[in-house]
Amino acid sequence: MVPVLPVPSVEVSVYATELAAKALEPTAEEERLAEDYVTVLSSLSAMEQALLEGAWHRLRDEADQLMSAAEDMWAGLPEGGDEPGAPVMDSRKIRQLVAVYAQPYAAGRALYPTGVIEDAQVRTAVEEENAQADAETAVPTA
Repeated sequence: MVPVLPVPSVEVSVYATELAAKALEPTAEEERLAEDYVTVLSSLSAMEQALLEGAWHRLRDEADQLMSAAEDMWAGLPEGGDEPGAPVMDSRKIRQLVAVYAQPYAAGRALYPTGVIEDAQVRTAVEEENAQADAETAVPTA
């Protein structure tokens, strides 16, 4: 039997995301980049689940989603990159947002465990939400 990874059906709550946004005060560009990156992580997580299940058609669909998410992320990056005049984005803020937003996804939790969330109040909120999501998706043992 192929093990099935639990996939929480709920996103990180509005409380945790709003708390993170309030604590970090990201720009619109930082917020969008974090969301785009989390979409990539979501696709990777779905691909892993499809691979575990041997669901080749779904794996192909998820690979297509991954390419689309990566293209969207690439298209949203500033043209000038690090050149003068390009929008300034704070990578620390973006990583903190990703750490909060990526928690519902296996790849997100693996790459961004809650311990990397610097703000203690935000970290506690995310950990509580993770515990609730884990309890909702737990497979009863008997």
